[in-house]
Parts: sequence; structure tokens; C-alpha cells
Amino acid sequence: MKRSILFLTALLASIALPIHAQEAPDTILFNGKIVTVDYSFSTQQAIAIQGELITAIGSNETIQALAGADTRQVDLGGRTVIPGLIDNHLHMLRATEYWPNEARLDGISSRAEALEILKTKADSMSDGEWLMTLGGWTENQFADSRADFTLAELDAVAPDRPAFIQSTYDHALVNSAWLGQMDIAVQGAESSGEGLASHVVRVDAGNATGRMNGGISMVAKAIQKFPSVGPERQIEAIKSSFTYLNSIGLTGMYDPGGVGINEETYNRIHKVAEESGLTVRVFHTLFGGAPSTPEQAQEIVEQIESSRGFQGNQTIDRIGVGEIYYTPFHWDSLFDAKTPTAEDIAAAKGILMATAKGGWQLQTHASQPGTIKVLLDVMDEVNAVYPLRQLRWSVTHGDLVDRETVERMKHMGMNLQLRSVSVLTQPRRYSLIEEMGEAAYDVPPLRMVQNSGIPFGLGTDGTKATQINPFVTLWWAVSGHALNGDLVLKQTLSREDALIAHTRSNSYLMFQENYTGSLRPGLLADMVVLDRDYMTIPEDEIREIKPVATIVGGEIVWGQL
Repeated sequence: MKRSILFLTALLASIALPIHAQEAPDTILFNGKIVTVDYSFSTQQAIAIQGELITAIGSNETIQALAGADTRQVDLGGRTVIPGLIDNHLHMLRATEYWPNEARLDGISSRAEALEILKTKADSMSDGEWLMTLGGWTENQFADSRADFTLAELDAVAPDRPAFIQSTYDHALVNSAWLGQMDIAVQGAESSGEGLASHVVRVDAGNATGRMNGGISMVAKAIQKFPSVGPERQIEAIKSSFTYLNSIGLTGMYDPGGVGINEETYNRIHKVAEESGLTVRVFHTLFGGAPSTPEQAQEIVEQIESSRGFQGNQTIDRIGVGEIYYTPFHWDSLFDAKTPTAEDIAAAKGILMATAKGGWQLQTHASQPGTIKVLLDVMDEVNAVYPLRQLRWSVTHGDLVDRETVERMKHMGMNLQLRSVSVLTQPRRYSLIEEMGEAAYDVPPLRMVQNSGIPFGLGTDGTKATQINPFVTLWWAVSGHALNGDLVLKQTLSREDALIAHTRSNSYLMFQENYTGSLRPGLLADMVVLDRDYMTIPEDEIREIKPVATIVGGEIVWGQL
């Protein structure tokens, strides 16, 4: 028996030799709090990186013993490290074109601070450039004052350049220079008019207030008047927008297409990825737009059938259909469910059959249980022909989803994508409270979804409909509060569950769980070094967390160590 034990020991030692003989890591981060978000949610002290990959993780002593002569060793000084954050629903690709002009107000809860951000951005811009904030904020997020930015205030912020400050999709606030650029009178004009002029809010003797009403229709008209952006500037815009995402801790995203995106946009991002690389991993859907007729539905079927998904890599890949693929069937709101006709259902079924046959992932924008019920009825028929479980289809914006619906989705192996849009407390949020009473504070029902066991993840639905800072989303999910201090959510999550939902769960949705989403040997070295400890700081500080460094594929893409 003793000889057998000695033989076994020798055999095991010989098997381990190649591990000890492996190439020394390029980088070791030690003396930290490494929150791995692995399946046991373990915390370690140090992590080793070789090339793009994590090669080891463990105690300081174990990991530092792997160092070679050329290994860079970085003392984290006790700082917390988490996996790179992933947004499962971020309309970023269509937002890149004018990104260099944008002053983002993500997560800002002070009107005074917002005005200072706008002024700082305006002062930094070259002559002739427009100042823009294209959504992602609303006056309701401010705790000090929820008043509009006035014409006089925006004239002071940007006296010599047009300013167009869009509040979600609801309205915009502009300055005199912008009105002049549009040939719209600032003073003494009629309240009515044509085109953009008809959206100007006027008071007194016809003087413009600086507010433009009209929602998405007005915004669409305004965008047609924006200055054109040349090819080189568009490439610069992609890179600067991704740097911004890195600065708020994002290393991956699922871009769901939607209205306002076209094939040229996709081609441009793939070109940048091929020629110079990306600092955010991008997974996206097949097309944009909002098909609404049976004829357009047939065109979508033909496009799906002539395309192949999952042909990219871990940096960029086209993997899904949606989020909007046939508007009469599923594109609803928080207030009105869809009641599609038999013709609409047949058209949608054709799209879903083609999607399943082609092996595509699917995102469906649907909020109301009634809408989702009809959707699942059709999916049951598709599932009988092409089993859906392995395709990881999802409902996105399932804000009002109920337990029965979740159980049906779970049975088919589906996912839920939930968003933090209520953190802005847009006016429609108060309308929801008036309509639903206390039940509005269960929208979305995060805790019910978590307890159900269905795979789900957190996203934002930015960049225009809402803010895009993942730490604001994590804070919202944990605290249940909006930026202005209002309580908007009673079904909150633990810090652990919220972090899982913004990392590992979103990686699973995109078929990337063997590459990203947690910190484990063999996975890509995507991680964020934080300026404070997410796990222990006071709850209200979560939204204030900033990355000290963001690392993608072993390379620091933001900050420094």
C-alpha cells in the first residue's frame, strides 16, 4: 500500500510539471480584493495575466511565485477588482456618429453640475462645432431643481456655437445660436409654424423659451439638420465613444439595433475592429429599423435566410435578430399591450421560424404580459419544429412580466433582459404609479425574477432613452432609488446578485460564458480596478464608483496602474 501511495504521488507530481514549467505571466496584480464572480462568488488576493488570458488566481503567495524576471507586478494596495461590466442592451453603434460633440449627463443628480458639464464641454470644443447631449437624461433626475435649462442659460454655456440638449426622446433644449442655424426667430414670432419651427415653445410676445417639444418626431427632424460627419471623423467618434464606455467600467455590450441604425453603421464598426481593434467587445443583431408590414416581414425572412450568424470572434460578432423585427406583433409600451391580427401573427411566425432554423439568438422588445403571452404562444409552435432551448432567446424590457410568464419562458430556456430606465424617473414613471398604485414599485420585479431561477441580466437601454453608467444601474438594483432620491423599486437585489446580472449572466446571453463574465483561469482578462469597494461601501456610494483602470484582453484601455 505504501509503495502504491508513493507511486501515485510521483505520478501526480510528474503530471503537474508542465504547469510549473509554463511561461511566466506578463502581469501579476496582487494585494487586492479580487471579486471573481465565479460560481461560488469567491474572493481572492491576486491574479496572473499572460497575453489576453487569465492564467491563475489565488493568494498573493501562490500567484507571485509564478513571476519571472520580466513579469510586471502591480501592488493593488487593497483595491477591489471585478469582472468587466457588460450591458445587455445598449444602443451604442447608432450613437457614435456625434459622440465627440456630446456632453453626457449620465448619473448626474444636480442641475447645477449638469450646467457646469455642458459649459466645460463647450469650452473645450473647436470653433464651429455644435454642442450636443443626445438623450440619456431628464430634468426629473435632478434633486436640486427640475426646471428646464433656459435659453439664457444655454446662451451663457455656449454663446458662439449651436447647442442641442435632448432630454430622452421627449423634448430638447436649445440656444439662440442653434435657432439661428435653423433660421428660426428667437423673438417676436408666431407660436405656430412649419417644420422644426412648429415645435418651438414660446411665451409673452412670441419669444422662444429654448424648449422644443414634439418627442421623437421633433428629434428626427432635428437630426436631419445636423452637420454631416466625414469618414475619418466617424472612425474617431467610434474610438472616443468606446473610451467613454471604458471610463465607466464597460468592457462588453449587446447592441440590439433598433430604429436609426443601418448596414453602413455595422460595416464601419467591423472595419475599425479589423484595422485597429476595439476596446469594448461588441455583439449585435442582424439589422436595424422597425418593419411594420407583411411585405417588410417577408424581406426580413429573406435577409435572415441569406445571412449567417456567429461568424465573428470574441471581439465582435453578429449573433441575433431583433430587438424590433415586426412592430405590430410585439413592440409595445409600459401602458399598452399589442393585440396583433391573425395576419400580423402569421408574418411574425415566419420571421421566428426563419430565425430558429438559422440558429440565431433572438431579442424581442415586449413589456406587457399580454404582449408576451401572444409571443410565447407563437414560440411554442416554433419550438415544436426547432427546439429553442439552445438558442437562448430573450425578452427585453420585460418590465411588467409576471410569474406565470416567467415560468413559461423558463420552460423554453429563454432569458430576460431587464433595464434600469426608472432610475431617471421620467414623467411616464409617475403616470405608471398613478395607474398601478403600489404595484408600480414592482416594475420590474427584480427579486421575483431572481428567485425564479430564469437566466436574466441587467442593462440600460441607453444611449438616448436612458443613462448608460453601469454603476448607476447596480446602485438602482440594490437601493431601489432614482437619481433624484425617489423610491422607484421595492424588489431589489443583493450586491452579489446585481453584479452577477451585469457580468456573468449577460455573458451567458451572448454565448460568451467561456470567455468573459467572471475572473477564472482560461478566460479573457477583462476586469475593472475600482476606486472603492463595491461590496462594502455605503449603499448610496455605489453609483459614485469610478474605475481606476479598465483592462480588456490583458491591456489597460482606461486609467493606469
